Amino acid sequence: MKNILSLFLSFCLCVGLAGCSSKNDDDILKFFQAFDHTLDADSAEIIGKVTIDTNDSYAMNLTAQLNQKEDLQLAVRLGLEAGDNRQDDYLDFYIKDGKTYLNNMGTKTQSTADKIGITGDEKLSAYNPFLDYTDDELTEFFTSSSRDGDNYSFDIDTGKLADALDSLGTVEVKEAHLDATIKNNTIRKFKLTVSGTQNASDDSADFSFSISARIRNYNKDVTVDFPDDLDSYSTSDSSDTSSSDTSNSDSSDAS
Repeated sequence: MKNILSLFLSFCLCVGLAGCSSKNDDDILKFFQAFDHTLDADSAEIIGKVTIDTNDSYAMNLTAQLNQKEDLQLAVRLGLEAGDNRQDDYLDFYIKDGKTYLNNMGTKTQSTADKIGITGDEKLSAYNPFLDYTDDELTEFFTSSSRDGDNYSFDIDTGKLADALDSLGTVEVKEAHLDATIKNNTIRKFKLTVSGTQNASDDSADFSFSISARIRNYNKDVTVDFPDDLDSYSTSDSSDTSSSDTSNSDSSDAS
């Protein structure tokens, strides 16, 4: 009787442990496949937020519109929150008609897209750092997974993430979790939360950060919104010319 009871308790314990750390490799691979597919967008809208909490807390809000079905068009707007301070137009960046435009807190400049490596009919592409990994290696990035319909939850291997964040070993990740909504092999929503400790010399500081985003209108007809005054943005060439003229003028005055 005792042996039967022991076997029963052992069985219950094993089932309980398996339930706490269960992992579905198919769900994990589906996430990485959707991640790769999502990066290959011809058009999309993104609303995201990054929050960081160390000694100080701040957050960065992001909205982006991309349409490169024909000519490349892009609008990225970043807002910054730090304490009680908020800067909605912290940094705005646009690509239109082969030119780039930057508005950094009211300082507006323009240049040509080839100066950032975009030429002709070339499209924007995002690098996938997981392409060279085997399926077995990809499944090792997560220690557990669960699924409810289109919603997936993953616990991330803290050691692997710490190595990815800092190869010098000064970062210790204590917890890392990822939630994602996947539909039609596309990530529609995700949230990554990480907490740990940063070690530097004899000091250490706890940190936490989260990255969340919603992706809408994937490969649909996205209208990219541009400000009306792009033509008024100053060019780097004109700035160089102005500096050159000033230099020549100073030389003339000196002579």
